[in-house]
This record gives sequence, structure tokens and C-alpha cells, in this order.
Amino acid sequence: MAKRILVVDDDENILNLEKTILEQKGFDVTGAAGGAEALKVLEDKVFDLVLLDVMMPEVDGFAVCRRIKEDPRLKDIPVIFLTAKGGGDALAEGFESGAVMYINKPFTANKLLTIVNTMLESGSNLS
Repeated sequence: MAKRILVVDDDENILNLEKTILEQKGFDVTGAAGGAEALKVLEDKVFDLVLLDVMMPEVDGFAVCRRIKEDPRLKDIPVIFLTAKGGGDALAEGFESGAVMYINKPFTANKLLTIVNTMLESGSNLS
């Protein structure tokens, strides 16, 4: 059975790029166009991994990650931030909210796939 990945980004081009890269490698990918939509999707479906943007309207990625980690049903899902908001305080807040990794945009397909495969093969949440 294909690993299920939730990709969350308010930039439609980035969202479609991530989905395409992952689907070409056989992953079952669901996209969400923002934090609020991601939380709705997570009410009905559990994923093996979440790729999450930080800077989004309504509900930002840090808030989504905290909600995931507070939910007993979802707390063991690894969350990777994939964002243009880099370094310093943002990096610290990303890990404090429960993420296992923080990737800065722009990214390459190879980098994305390597990190996703590593997280999924580890079989556990590293946070």
C-alpha cells in the first residue's frame, strides 16, 4: 500500500509541483491549499507524513503542526516544514511546534524525495 502524504501550501504552483514529484514515485498524495483546509482533511484521514508550508493565511503552519501534535490520533505523524521562511526564530519555532525537519524553498525534487523517503523509512516520529 502506498504511503499517504498530506501536502499543504497556499501557493498552487508549489502545491502542484510537490504533488507531481511525490505521485511520480508512487505516493498517495492529498493536497490542501492552506492550514484551515489541512485541518479539515485531517479530521477524516490519517497520513504517514505531512509536508507543511509555514506562511499561509488564516491558519499558519506552526499552528497546524501544534494541532497535529496535540491530537492523540495524529500526534505520531512526522511533520516536515517546507517553506521560504527560513532560519533563526522560524527554525526554532518549527521544531518547538513538533516538526521533525525544516526544508527551505527553493528545493530540488531529489532533496524532497530523499528527505521524504528517509522519514518514512525510519518508521517513527523523531520529534
